[in-house]
Amino acid sequence: MRNIEALELAPSPRLNVIVGDNGHGKTSLLEAVYLAATTKSFRAEKIHTLVKEGAESASVVVHANENGARREQRVTLAERSRTARIDGKPPKTLTAYATRTPIVAFAPTDLDLVAGGASGRRRLLDRVGLFVDPPGADARLRYERALRSRQRVLGDRGPTARELEVFEAVMATEGARYAAARARSAARVIEELEQGFARVAAGGTPLRAEYVAGGSQDTDEFKARLVASREADARRGAATFGPQRDELTLELLGRSARSHASQGQQRLVALALKLAELECIRSARGADPLLLLDDVSSELDPERTFAVYELVASNAGQVFVTTTRLDLFPEGAFPHAERADFRLVRGALVGAP
Repeated sequence: MRNIEALELAPSPRLNVIVGDNGHGKTSLLEAVYLAATTKSFRAEKIHTLVKEGAESASVVVHANENGARREQRVTLAERSRTARIDGKPPKTLTAYATRTPIVAFAPTDLDLVAGGASGRRRLLDRVGLFVDPPGADARLRYERALRSRQRVLGDRGPTARELEVFEAVMATEGARYAAARARSAARVIEELEQGFARVAAGGTPLRAEYVAGGSQDTDEFKARLVASREADARRGAATFGPQRDELTLELLGRSARSHASQGQQRLVALALKLAELECIRSARGADPLLLLDDVSSELDPERTFAVYELVASNAGQVFVTTTRLDLFPEGAFPHAERADFRLVRGALVGAP
């Protein structure tokens, strides 16, 4: 895994604090845990960049204990392949694998959930959708395959190509189902988000979130809109109708949090979004997700330090925290029996901090 050659970790079932200087593998360690739980990275878009340079493959194994039932989850990456196994057997689907060990990660890049475009917020809704509406998550995969195929036909053969009818029929059926799942996830996230922000933000500033659908839950309407938008989609090189155009808007005091909130407010909204993700998954899965907090030492003032503690305390499950500053989690902040401290140097554990 990137700058980790080999590493074995026996963590505490509650809080695990991983201390080390930047560039020594702390984030790679958390990525390994996330990969084993989901087959994906919370940071890299191209999953195979996780393989250490010069290595042919990378493998991560975790042993999970859920209510006394033990299982092994293994993910192996090679240059052009990715395999996942549970107790040595392939899962029926990657969705089934990704929901076995619920996990939520918060990293500095998650600040883009507020300051960035809508795609990050859509991905959060889809992560929640894996648990809230698993069949809808499967519909998303089928919809996205048909969407890519339709766009290739539009680019190669234009808006009159006969093949478009086939792909648009699939997009209408699967897209309407996906839209219903996305709307369901958004309703749950919004409910938890507004409550979560009230918990972490001082001063009682209200947060308002709204889900704006880019598609339709009606199959006939969906198909008609696709046909009507063929020429525009061919010119733009992208589909202008469908769940890929959804938006989750965020407002503080009636103004866009993306363009008008201070950086501190945006950080708190981002933390509240992760709290919402955590609560939605916990409720749907019936288990406390693993919580990964990467680089919590970056630009923390007292208010945001409290918000981080709130995020940790809100999860009764296992937590992994990476930081360059052990003083953020001093002795006594958490019971000694419920925490373990590790120091990482050049990709290797070297004993207590």
